[in-house]
Amino acid sequence: ARLPAGPVVRPAVSGQFGELHVIGGWRRVTSGSKSTSWRASSEAWGYRAIPFDGGSEKGWRELAELPVPLAGAVALASGQAHVLVLSGASGAARRPIPNSTVFAFHNVTDTWVSLGALSENSRVSAGARVDESYLLYASAGSDLSLIELEIDTPEIGLTPTAYTVIALYFVVIAGIGVYFARRQKSSEVYALGGRNIRWWAAGMSMFATGASSLSFMAIPAIVFTSNLVFIIPLVVTAPLAFFLHGWIFYPLLRRLELTSTYEFLHMRFNEPLRLLAGLQFMTFHLFGRMSVVLLLPALAMSAVTGLDVMTSVILMGVLTTIYTSVGGFEAVVWTDVTQGALMVLGMCVMIALAITGLPDGFQDFLSIGSRFQKFEMTIMSSDYSLPIIHFFLVQAVFHHLMQVGDQPSIQRVFATPTRDVVKLSAATQTATFSISLIAALTGLSIFAFFHTNPQLLSPVMENDQVVPLYIVQRLPGAASGLIIAALFAASMSTVSSSMNSVATVINSDFVPKLFPGISDRRQLLVMRVASLTAGAIGTGIALYMASLDITSMFEIWNEVWALLGGGFIGMYMLGIFTRRANSIGVIVGALASVVVTALTSRFTEVHYMFLNPVAILTCIGVGYTVSLLTPGNRKADLTGLTVWNLR
Repeated sequence: ARLPAGPVVRPAVSGQFGELHVIGGWRRVTSGSKSTSWRASSEAWGYRAIPFDGGSEKGWRELAELPVPLAGAVALASGQAHVLVLSGASGAARRPIPNSTVFAFHNVTDTWVSLGALSENSRVSAGARVDESYLLYASAGSDLSLIELEIDTPEIGLTPTAYTVIALYFVVIAGIGVYFARRQKSSEVYALGGRNIRWWAAGMSMFATGASSLSFMAIPAIVFTSNLVFIIPLVVTAPLAFFLHGWIFYPLLRRLELTSTYEFLHMRFNEPLRLLAGLQFMTFHLFGRMSVVLLLPALAMSAVTGLDVMTSVILMGVLTTIYTSVGGFEAVVWTDVTQGALMVLGMCVMIALAITGLPDGFQDFLSIGSRFQKFEMTIMSSDYSLPIIHFFLVQAVFHHLMQVGDQPSIQRVFATPTRDVVKLSAATQTATFSISLIAALTGLSIFAFFHTNPQLLSPVMENDQVVPLYIVQRLPGAASGLIIAALFAASMSTVSSSMNSVATVINSDFVPKLFPGISDRRQLLVMRVASLTAGAIGTGIALYMASLDITSMFEIWNEVWALLGGGFIGMYMLGIFTRRANSIGVIVGALASVVVTALTSRFTEVHYMFLNPVAILTCIGVGYTVSLLTPGNRKADLTGLTVWNLR
């Protein structure tokens, strides 16, 4: 594709964040006497063959102009969204003026900053990135040599006060586990808190379990780099989720007096399906969910303090394993409540400080967001590689429905008195609606802040690190320490929920099968050991993921969830909403969902957010069809097990 402004000679060219950049170059200039000359240009252009995630525009776009005209410069990709431009010359081609300044362009906020200057007489002809420094081929006269350029980055880190606050917070979280350890006298108390958890605490805990660091970091980060198209469908469908949960799913399942949600599959279908679903659940949490939510805050810690990612994962994994294994379900719920409240407070503080940090406050927030289409909420298109609204709404509904087949979430329902399940649903969806909007506003306000203050961005940062970077750049010491602690605690609470749920599933679904007649005291011991083992496995997988080059945790999370979790929802939809579905059908449907989702991800351009609906619809479609072909496997008595056979 041709440059919109016409050809240039020797521009700086780079590829970054899915976009080709053509920066500066010699451009022909014609004077009034029709004589021509070549002068350095300050124009910059970007070209996308594929729209950025959350957008729909392709082709050329005009970028912010270089601070000075440059031609013959070298462009180097840095971090996940920066481009460094250095060397080259300004002025006319006949009498060029050498440039020694190093400029940095941020592709998300469309801003330029100066990072300092090259040493005298250094003329760069080519360059290559190596880790977080740059090896540059520098030419001085007739000699060719290698030099290493150290890039000046904004100073980041936590104050001693912040570290003190973080340490105190971890002591409090550990104290909650120790406090509830004295109450764990039976396996039911360890797994469900005696089935007497307060509805408002269970509601906040249910939201925090499903969100954690994904809300605190990934949602603001994805909004920072794109817009609102990923968030609005989840918010719009919250009232529907309240109705489905509060009036259909929760009452139906709570009346069955279950401990593990997979007991329902046994009652509705058969025991092999219960065991298969339990194994799939443990695989999903041990090798997917736990590792992702451990790794996210570890990346944050690395970005803001320089502490090694591996060390952070080990610290969080060990602490979480200890307080969960001793404190049981009640410790999990009340740490969830604590971190959930702190998440809301922390994001509100971040929004307020970001907007007040703009020259014209809220007016700048609105104008910057409008100029960069940050308030765009929907994409109407037939291109399935984009997050289009009609499929996104389907995905959002399925996201809400996943709680039915998710043991960490539905365990809160089993632990709440039957009379309070409608209140529980209202509390959960209110938290989902409110905190999703607050998280989105956090991303929008951080974008406006860094667009106005681009010098505070780190040229070696990843986009997932923008929230902790903002925290240490904008928040005072004690406040930054408290919010960073909340980020860690958020992930630790989610991991603790997974650990406790894995232990519950093992004790409820597998131990009675393997050890008939086992005493309750031994069951409690089994659950403690299972919690410890789950914590060790989740921590180990997180350490492995830390060694990989992962560009978007949000994308990775959705792909893992679709591949390993989509069959859960399909099983429950078949069991609750149909009379004809049978065990053979749902097993075949669940296995087909894994295969079809993997093939869709590998061989099509379907957007990763649609992989979850693909998995669920495959399970439902294949499962129901196979059930119709094998009618002899249906259960005769479905009383209390489907919406058509309620008690």
